[in-house]
Amino acid sequence: GVRAPKGIGANWECIITMANEPKNENEVVQRFTSMRQEVQTLYQKLSELDAELQEHELVIKAISGMEEKRKCFRLVGGVLVERTVGEVLPAVNTNKQGIASIKEQLQKQFDSKKEELKAFQDKWKITVKNDNSQQNETEASSGDNKGILA
Repeated sequence: GVRAPKGIGANWECIITMANEPKNENEVVQRFTSMRQEVQTLYQKLSELDAELQEHELVIKAISGMEEKRKCFRLVGGVLVERTVGEVLPAVNTNKQGIASIKEQLQKQFDSKKEELKAFQDKWKITVKNDNSQQNETEASSGDNKGILA
């Protein structure tokens, strides 16, 4: 959250929060759509990283039992280079650890954004209409039991 500078009371946070609030139904729908797109993008990146991790695991499994001096080829920046298993295996392990670390960070970010989206959806009583034509329609939220249809 936003912290108030020294000497400014807690009301400062409320002012910032209110300034970021959507002013009308259209802004609510736009913000919700934007947040939803961000969550979907993070999900896609997580899926890509998951696939890369699996590929690295397959390579590690395939070359782990081989002799270290055995010839091995590795794709580096689109160029196939000749190396030995002893050179490639540690590099693939290091890459795998890096990918796992990035995936873990992205997973935390994804979970956080997903919670924000759910809170926003609950706050504004947004319901998503699953429509095959993929057109977004909105309904006015005048009553307590009505919400926004996106």
